[in-house]
Amino acid sequence: MKDFTENGVVLRESIIINYPNEVKGFIQLKTRYWDINKADESYAYIPALRRLRRLTGSDLTDPLLGSDACPDDFEVWRQKLTSKMKIRVLEHRDYLVPKTYVGMENKPPYDYKKTGPYVQVEWELRPQWVLEIMINDPNYLYSKRVLYVDAVPLDQGGSYLLYWGEQYDQKGRMFKANGQVAPAASKDGFKNLYNWVYINCLTDHYTFFDGWPTYVKDFRETIPLKEEEAFTIKGLLKRAR
Repeated sequence: MKDFTENGVVLRESIIINYPNEVKGFIQLKTRYWDINKADESYAYIPALRRLRRLTGSDLTDPLLGSDACPDDFEVWRQKLTSKMKIRVLEHRDYLVPKTYVGMENKPPYDYKKTGPYVQVEWELRPQWVLEIMINDPNYLYSKRVLYVDAVPLDQGGSYLLYWGEQYDQKGRMFKANGQVAPAASKDGFKNLYNWVYINCLTDHYTFFDGWPTYVKDFRETIPLKEEEAFTIKGLLKRAR
């Protein structure tokens, strides 16, 4: 895309953890560059340490705040593509997946205190592309990933949403798995509110996250971004506190 190649930046994103209280105030700020050989810039503020850290290398696969999630697993896949990776299509077929809800008013109620990590969802059959990504980096936590990608064409209501992912360690064991639970979309098809589950298959433990965009009002109206608030450490700290 022209914006990527001219500015050299694919995206900037920021994350703020609001609860539970013991990790409230954690922030992460990331810049991803168009150059495939240029590493992401990623910073995190750790409230317990009152320190700002730059995340590099193995930091991006370290468990986040004692959970089963790591930054490279956000939204199923957050790892940067590299020239070492080899990707192939394993299959294309229907899978039973959580239904995408249109509008917040249709999204099922969720209260962790009452139901734990379970959301009352409807299910639907959707075609999926199953991709195998060989990482080919012995220094990386995973040897390969298997991704399940929505294969419905865009003009028929598809989204290329990543529904599920499986991560294998360097010994070939399925190490982690993570995916979407009850994703929600605007009437225009823009998906920006999710519930995520992260599973550590070797320890039989899971973490459940729910997330929403700060700059979307009632899931219908996008609020213009203020760059100094959204994408600077100072602005994020002010919001987090």
